[in-house]
Amino acid sequence: MSVNRYKDHVYVIPEDDADRQIINGFLTHDAVALRPIEVRGPAGGWPRVQSTFVEEYVPLLRKWPRTHVIMVIDFDEDVGRRSLFDEAIPEDLRHRVFLIGSASTPEKLRSALGKSFEEIGRQVAEDCLREVPDPIWLHDLLKDNEAEFQRLGQTVRPIVLPGR
Repeated sequence: MSVNRYKDHVYVIPEDDADRQIINGFLTHDAVALRPIEVRGPAGGWPRVQSTFVEEYVPLLRKWPRTHVIMVIDFDEDVGRRSLFDEAIPEDLRHRVFLIGSASTPEKLRSALGKSFEEIGRQVAEDCLREVPDPIWLHDLLKDNEAEFQRLGQTVRPIVLPGR
Protein backbone atom coordinates (compact mmCIF):
# COMPACT_ATOMS: atom_id res chain seq x y z
CA MET A 1 0.00 0.00 0.00
CA SER A 2 1.28 3.45 -0.87
CA VAL A 3 1.15 6.49 1.34
CA ASN A 4 -1.25 9.34 0.58
CA ARG A 5 1.04 12.11 -0.64
CA TYR A 6 -1.60 14.75 0.10
CA LYS A 7 -1.39 13.96 3.83
CA ASP A 8 1.64 13.95 6.12
CA HIS A 9 3.60 10.76 5.49
CA VAL A 10 7.01 9.20 6.11
CA TYR A 11 9.38 7.21 3.93
CA VAL A 12 11.98 5.11 5.74
CA ILE A 13 15.21 4.00 4.05
CA PRO A 14 17.03 1.24 5.96
CA GLU A 15 20.68 0.53 5.24
CA ASP A 16 20.48 -3.23 5.72
CA ASP A 17 18.22 -6.05 6.85
CA ALA A 18 19.03 -5.58 10.55
CA ASP A 19 17.89 -1.95 10.35
CA ARG A 20 14.77 -3.08 8.46
CA GLN A 21 13.97 -5.56 11.24
CA ILE A 22 14.24 -2.79 13.86
CA ILE A 23 11.88 -0.65 11.78
CA ASN A 24 9.48 -3.59 11.42
CA GLY A 25 9.53 -4.01 15.20
CA PHE A 26 8.54 -0.35 15.55
CA LEU A 27 5.70 -0.90 13.10
CA THR A 28 4.30 -3.84 15.11
CA HIS A 29 3.50 -1.61 18.08
CA ASP A 30 -0.29 -1.26 18.45
CA ALA A 31 -0.19 2.54 18.60
CA VAL A 32 1.71 3.01 15.31
CA ALA A 33 -0.34 4.17 12.33
CA LEU A 34 0.79 2.15 9.33
CA ARG A 35 -0.92 4.06 6.51
CA PRO A 36 1.35 7.13 6.60
CA ILE A 37 4.57 5.04 6.62
CA GLU A 38 6.33 3.37 3.72
CA VAL A 39 9.49 1.37 4.32
CA ARG A 40 11.86 0.65 1.45
CA GLY A 41 13.76 -2.58 1.12
CA PRO A 42 17.31 -2.50 2.48
CA ALA A 43 19.50 -0.19 0.41
CA GLY A 44 22.62 -2.35 0.71
CA GLY A 45 25.04 -0.05 2.53
CA TRP A 46 25.12 3.49 3.81
CA PRO A 47 26.48 4.95 0.52
CA ARG A 48 23.42 3.53 -1.26
CA VAL A 49 21.12 5.04 1.39
CA GLN A 50 22.70 8.40 0.68
CA SER A 51 22.56 8.08 -3.12
CA THR A 52 18.96 6.82 -2.99
CA PHE A 53 18.03 9.79 -0.83
CA VAL A 54 19.70 12.30 -3.16
CA GLU A 55 18.49 10.78 -6.42
CA GLU A 56 14.96 9.71 -5.48
CA TYR A 57 13.84 11.47 -2.34
CA VAL A 58 15.16 15.01 -2.73
CA PRO A 59 12.94 15.50 -5.82
CA LEU A 60 10.04 13.84 -3.99
CA LEU A 61 10.49 16.11 -0.95
CA ARG A 62 10.50 19.16 -3.21
CA LYS A 63 7.38 18.06 -5.07
CA TRP A 64 5.37 16.89 -2.05
CA PRO A 65 5.64 19.25 0.97
CA ARG A 66 4.00 16.76 3.36
CA THR A 67 6.72 14.17 2.78
CA HIS A 68 9.26 13.24 5.48
CA VAL A 69 12.24 10.89 5.15
CA ILE A 70 14.02 8.88 7.82
CA MET A 71 17.31 7.24 6.88
CA VAL A 72 18.42 4.44 9.21
CA ILE A 73 22.10 3.56 8.91
CA ASP A 74 24.94 1.93 10.84
CA PHE A 75 27.52 4.53 11.81
CA ASP A 76 30.18 1.80 12.20
CA GLU A 77 31.98 3.99 14.78
CA ASP A 78 32.79 6.49 12.02
CA VAL A 79 32.39 9.94 13.57
CA GLY A 80 32.45 11.66 10.18
CA ARG A 81 29.59 9.72 8.61
CA ARG A 82 26.85 12.00 9.97
CA SER A 83 28.52 15.05 8.42
CA LEU A 84 28.63 13.28 5.02
CA PHE A 85 24.87 12.93 5.20
CA ASP A 86 24.41 16.46 6.52
CA GLU A 87 26.22 17.74 3.42
CA ALA A 88 23.87 15.73 1.18
CA ILE A 89 20.67 17.10 2.73
CA PRO A 90 19.63 20.38 1.12
CA GLU A 91 19.15 23.15 3.67
CA ASP A 92 15.55 23.84 2.61
CA LEU A 93 14.60 20.20 3.31
CA ARG A 94 16.44 19.60 6.60
CA HIS A 95 13.35 20.05 8.73
CA ARG A 96 11.75 17.03 7.02
CA VAL A 97 14.77 14.70 6.84
CA PHE A 98 16.16 12.59 9.68
CA LEU A 99 19.20 10.36 10.10
CA ILE A 100 19.34 7.79 12.89
CA GLY A 101 21.23 4.61 13.66
CA SER A 102 23.52 2.70 15.96
CA ALA A 103 26.93 4.20 16.70
CA SER A 104 28.42 0.88 15.65
CA THR A 105 26.13 -1.79 14.18
CA PRO A 106 22.64 -3.10 14.98
CA GLU A 107 24.22 -6.43 15.87
CA LYS A 108 26.27 -4.80 18.66
CA LEU A 109 23.17 -2.95 19.82
CA ARG A 110 21.18 -6.19 19.89
CA SER A 111 23.90 -7.85 21.94
CA ALA A 112 24.26 -4.92 24.35
CA LEU A 113 20.50 -4.71 24.97
CA GLY A 114 19.84 -8.44 24.99
CA LYS A 115 16.84 -7.94 22.71
CA SER A 116 15.97 -8.99 19.19
CA PHE A 117 15.94 -6.33 16.46
CA GLU A 118 12.15 -6.37 16.48
CA GLU A 119 12.04 -5.95 20.28
CA ILE A 120 14.36 -2.94 19.96
CA GLY A 121 11.99 -1.36 17.44
CA ARG A 122 8.95 -2.01 19.63
CA GLN A 123 10.81 -0.52 22.61
CA VAL A 124 11.54 2.65 20.63
CA ALA A 125 7.82 2.94 19.79
CA GLU A 126 6.83 2.32 23.41
CA ASP A 127 9.33 4.92 24.66
CA CYS A 128 8.01 7.46 22.14
CA LEU A 129 4.46 6.75 23.21
CA ARG A 130 5.04 6.87 26.96
CA GLU A 131 7.78 9.54 27.08
CA VAL A 132 9.71 7.45 29.62
CA PRO A 133 12.46 9.14 31.66
CA ASP A 134 15.15 6.74 30.42
CA PRO A 135 14.30 5.99 26.78
CA ILE A 136 16.20 3.40 24.77
CA TRP A 137 17.77 6.09 22.59
CA LEU A 138 19.86 7.23 25.56
CA HIS A 139 21.75 3.91 25.43
CA ASP A 140 25.46 4.40 24.69
CA LEU A 141 25.09 3.03 21.14
CA LEU A 142 22.11 5.30 20.37
CA LYS A 143 22.71 8.47 22.39
CA ASP A 144 24.32 10.26 19.43
CA ASN A 145 20.80 10.27 17.95
CA GLU A 146 19.24 12.21 20.83
CA ALA A 147 18.86 15.46 18.89
CA GLU A 148 17.34 13.58 15.94
CA PHE A 149 14.93 11.74 18.24
CA GLN A 150 13.87 15.09 19.69
CA ARG A 151 13.21 16.43 16.19
CA LEU A 152 11.39 13.23 15.25
CA GLY A 153 9.26 13.58 18.36
CA GLN A 154 8.19 17.06 17.35
CA THR A 155 7.66 16.43 13.64
CA VAL A 156 7.04 12.75 12.93
CA ARG A 157 5.52 11.41 16.16
CA PRO A 158 2.13 13.09 15.47
CA ILE A 159 2.09 11.39 12.06
CA VAL A 160 3.01 7.85 13.12
CA LEU A 161 1.61 7.90 16.67
CA PRO A 162 -1.67 9.78 16.16
CA GLY A 163 -3.52 10.95 19.20
CA ARG A 164 -0.22 11.26 21.06
